[in-house]
Amino acid sequence: MNPFQYGAELKPSQMVNRKSEIRDVTRALMEHGRVFLLGPRRFGKTAILRAASAAAERQGAIVIRLDAEAYPGVDGLVRALVLESARKLKSDVTQTGEKILRFFSRLRPVISYDAAGNSWSASLHAPPAAGADQTPMFIEAIDGLARLAAAARQPTAIAIDEFQKVIELGGETTEAQIRAAMQRHTALGFILAGSKTTLLNDMTLNPARPFYRLGIRHFLGPLPREEFVHFITRGFEGGHYRVEARAVQDILDLAQDVPYNVQALSSVAWELLGEEGGDALTAKLILRALKLLVERDGPFYLTVWNGLTTVQQRVLAAAVHQRGVAMTSGSVTQKYRVSASTMSKTLKFLENREILRREEQKDSFRWRLEDPFFAAWLRD
Repeated sequence: MNPFQYGAELKPSQMVNRKSEIRDVTRALMEHGRVFLLGPRRFGKTAILRAASAAAERQGAIVIRLDAEAYPGVDGLVRALVLESARKLKSDVTQTGEKILRFFSRLRPVISYDAAGNSWSASLHAPPAAGADQTPMFIEAIDGLARLAAAARQPTAIAIDEFQKVIELGGETTEAQIRAAMQRHTALGFILAGSKTTLLNDMTLNPARPFYRLGIRHFLGPLPREEFVHFITRGFEGGHYRVEARAVQDILDLAQDVPYNVQALSSVAWELLGEEGGDALTAKLILRALKLLVERDGPFYLTVWNGLTTVQQRVLAAAVHQRGVAMTSGSVTQKYRVSASTMSKTLKFLENREILRREEQKDSFRWRLEDPFFAAWLRD
């Protein structure tokens, strides 16, 4: 079996480190805590939520874990919350239906059970009109979950991945309404995870915003290299392959220490070793694996590239070739034929499109591509 997995949620056994994050999230799920889990995409937030939720559920907790980006509107997220609540209740079908209708009475859900598929389905009796503020509906769902927790007498928590989507979809008062609900329901745990780090940092660190100092903040950065080196080396040696130390370092360098990309490049290298009958992980093999990965995603990268204007393409190319440093300096703007103000606006646009991300450093910052393999495609 290929020991390197990507493209799906990692199992706890496939994760590297993140022990303190899993511990704190598990504790918050069990003890009605509040945790903000922040970090760029592909850094393992979803895997942490899965591992912590599983650990809490083994200890008897009810955990409602949802991905806000999986739903086009807040009403879809609310329906999913109601359905997950039905699935988590340990009672017969009739009792479960009655409880759900009682806990979420103000939402007036229409709920039914399919015995053949062993599944619940639900709709909201009076969904909001198009364009209406859906935040009150979400608050009522939280209130209903609190009623469920009181009746169940078990630790109960909600974990929302890509939480910033709820804020983006809501109105101006969304943050304040959610904060009020979180403060009101002290018997519920809240884990809010997100990848738009600039937005979420401001939400949680700005004293003028409602979520300021509301809970523990965990910011996910790159994993310690020593542990990743050990993980990669152990994985290939488990397949009886000889491992060159330089090759492992190349994997981390080319993947820019992004956990998802490290797993992806290692996985493709494993595939090549099996197909070619090789016996060693070498630097040359890693370059071939990178080329194969970039070719596979080439059509996607081309679509993204063609969707940008000429100026946006120049700025993106500058971010790659200048390593994202001093992007508004005279030397860079002159070289790529854009003004400093246009450079700033375009960088922000590419950040909003989740093509670039701003990475804070000790005394400065730099711009990096969300997908380091897109950078490799651009260099070619």
